[in-house]
Amino acid sequence: MLSQFTNEVLSYGPTAVLPQNLNEKWMNRLQKICDDFLDSNFALDECREPTDIGDPILVACLYEILQYQRGDDVRMASGELAELGTIYALAVTMESIQRESDIGLDPPTLENILSIERIVEFKKKNPEFVHALEEYCIIKEAEESWFQSIKNKIFTAVTDN
Repeated sequence: MLSQFTNEVLSYGPTAVLPQNLNEKWMNRLQKICDDFLDSNFALDECREPTDIGDPILVACLYEILQYQRGDDVRMASGELAELGTIYALAVTMESIQRESDIGLDPPTLENILSIERIVEFKKKNPEFVHALEEYCIIKEAEESWFQSIKNKIFTAVTDN
């Protein structure tokens, strides 16, 4: 499936991996990949550190975006990869919600798709979303970790606005 994804999506450049640019077939497949990633790493009331970034297609999407943002230096620690994978998976989920309910969410750009501020903006329109992230331990109380960093960014940005 990775070679098919490469031919049908990645070959069109980084904007092709933005969720709003995916056709229904690839949106559905990528949503399943993102669901599997989130389900395997996060569980209701069971907070743990992610152990697997997931499917090669998810990683390919991240690298395509990061190469656009950073140039050829897309090296990163596993914690950063897990954080960005989580944010991208949430962006795909947010697009799925947008397609089903047209909640008026601004589509991401290559510059902001991996930004936690997009989730903060979504929280303003749908507060239950961040509550669900807390319940599933995607954001959680813990020692300083990238999870805590995400949570701090969400709540600091909300109180600042």
